[in-house]
Amino acid sequence: MITNMIESTLSSQRASWGGPPRAEDLPGMLPGRAAKGYRVNSETNRPTLMPDFERVSTETVQSRVHGRLRELLMLGRFAPGHPLKIADLAEAMGTSAQPVRESIRQLVAERALEALPNRSARVPGMTLERLEDLRRVRLAIEGLAAELATERATAEDIDALRALMAVGIEADNSGAIDTTVQMNKRFHFALYAIAGSSTLLPFIESLWLQIGPIMRQSAAIFDGRGGRGNEMHARMVEGLDRRDKEAVREALADDISRSFNLLAKDLARTAERPAG
Repeated sequence: MITNMIESTLSSQRASWGGPPRAEDLPGMLPGRAAKGYRVNSETNRPTLMPDFERVSTETVQSRVHGRLRELLMLGRFAPGHPLKIADLAEAMGTSAQPVRESIRQLVAERALEALPNRSARVPGMTLERLEDLRRVRLAIEGLAAELATERATAEDIDALRALMAVGIEADNSGAIDTTVQMNKRFHFALYAIAGSSTLLPFIESLWLQIGPIMRQSAAIFDGRGGRGNEMHARMVEGLDRRDKEAVREALADDISRSFNLLAKDLARTAERPAG
């Protein structure tokens, strides 16, 4: 009975205002067409009074948060052992806790973070054994990407790498460590993008997520002034110019090994330091 009463009320309301306008009832509007900025209801073939907003994906905010956290990890903005608290990150990024929580879950799956019992996470610590393992894998995978890039690099690609290198040298000379780290990453990923392998890039990104937290430490230890910080990059560019795959791969290996050797020495000193 209640249902009948409700339906009767709705029917009388529809009769009083005639219901939503049909497309054919509106001037200049064809059936199944809505005025600009409005939608047509697929069931009734009538234009709705709701503006035609683009649907907002629920993944949009989460993917942006995830991308930002990945970038910060690769740039070494979070040191090994640093705890990542969901509430703090959500506040800093101006979002709710849910996209941050999901991003952290994904980064744990990518081995960039390790989960803690209180549903938060932290940046994994680094050991000499893990450092050496990452060095070997970087040499293999990034070395292959460098060789592929040598085969494909155009004059424009090489000029772009030189431009990135020039900014890196300026950052080294001025002691701007954050810029140095950022330009180093941009140079390497610009080189790997030239390789044109969509298969290699995710592996390389995974490696940088794991090594990123101590890359800034390497830049802080090394005095890159006077072009020393970009010496290996210059050799890579020269090798690309000559189409010399062996020279490019060797320069890349020296670049990776120099950073890893600095970090290994620093880790060894820390291990020898008395506790307390």
